[in-house]
Parts: sequence; C-alpha cells; structure tokens
Amino acid sequence: MPKLELVYFKMRALAEAAQLMLWATDTPYTYSMSWDYFGEPWAGNKTRAPFRQLPMLVIDGKHQVAQSGAICRYIAGLTGLAPEDAGLRAEVDSVFEASQEWFFPLNPTVNFAIGDDFAAKREAQLPGLHLRLGDFERFLGHHEGPFFFGDKPYYCDFGVFHHVDLAHFFDADLLADYPRLAAMMEAVRGISGAGNYLQQRPELIGVGTKPQLVINGAPQATGTAEG
Repeated sequence: MPKLELVYFKMRALAEAAQLMLWATDTPYTYSMSWDYFGEPWAGNKTRAPFRQLPMLVIDGKHQVAQSGAICRYIAGLTGLAPEDAGLRAEVDSVFEASQEWFFPLNPTVNFAIGDDFAAKREAQLPGLHLRLGDFERFLGHHEGPFFFGDKPYYCDFGVFHHVDLAHFFDADLLADYPRLAAMMEAVRGISGAGNYLQQRPELIGVGTKPQLVINGAPQATGTAEG
C-alpha cells in the first residue's frame, strides 16, 4: 500500500469524498493543512502545488495528484471502489461527474457565505439542486440499490453523498420527496468506516452566520489560512 497524504484547507469541500472512500476501505492516510505541508502560508505557496490548487494527494512523497476527481479515481482504483468493466466504470464516472457539477456555488456558499448573501445564494440554488436530485432519484431506480449500481458502493456514491450531505445545510428536509436517494445516503452512513469518519470529522457550525470548523474542540474560521 503506498503512503498517502491528503493536503487541503479548513473547509468541508473537495476532500470529503476522498476521505470517505479512504475510511470506508480502511486505507491509511494522513491529512495535512496546506500551511503544515508547505511550512508556509498558502497564499505564498500556490505555485508549489499543481495548477495552484488544492486538494492534493501526495503518493509516496513524490507523486502530487491534483484535482478532486483525479484523486477519487486513483483511490477508487487502489481500493476496489471502481468496477473492472470499462462500460460500467464509465457509467459510474458519469454519476460522479454529475455530482461534481454541484461544487460551485454549493460548497463555497455553505463554507463561507453569511447573512443576506447566504440567503440569496441558498434560494437561487435550491431549484437547480432539486432538478439534479430528481435525476439521481430516477437513476437509482435503474438498480435494486441501495447504491447507484446495486448492493456494492463505488466512488460515485461517495461523491454524491458529500454534495447532498452539504446541501442539507440549505434544507434539513431536502430528501423528503426522494426516498431512493435518502436510502442511498443511509447506506453510505452504514458503511462502518464511512460512519466512523462522519462521527469524528470536524463539525461545521455557524453556516450562514459565522462558518467555523470545530477542530480539537476549538471553533476555527473556515478558510485557507492558519488560525
């Protein structure tokens, strides 16, 4: 098993699906904040990361893999969360990519927007979110479930889980009309490793007012800077 180090920031966003996958498969890794990994503030070190972006997965201390989709696909291949059949793998990837389309503006809104700005962005996003939730609900009806392609989870299930989980900050009853999707979410939570991750990850509080992550018992402002 290669040595894996995931580098990111103080936010619940593009590293979530990867961490769920790693915990679900009991795959060892370390998580480093950007300032700890680089030894300096992120603002002055962007060019030390591929494409000046994070998250980044460092493999055996030498391979720097950027882009959350590439990271998840690598982890899926390493851990058996990608099907061997090329056609099925392409279908899995299409579901994963559909979930990735939600990143902007959902993730930045939940992690950073406050006050009237948060309220306006929330209302603007909900109609589109429900359209895609309907797509996922119909897609889940193609198989017996509880996951998108039957009784075995693939990396697409974790990608969808993260974004739907985050969207619950907009509406706690988001899935009231989507029973298959609600069952898929519960099935992911029921994977012992994934459930353990969800229980121990930093709590995201103050969404819409003062977003913070509770790290080691202390609330810290979400963001790309230390402190």
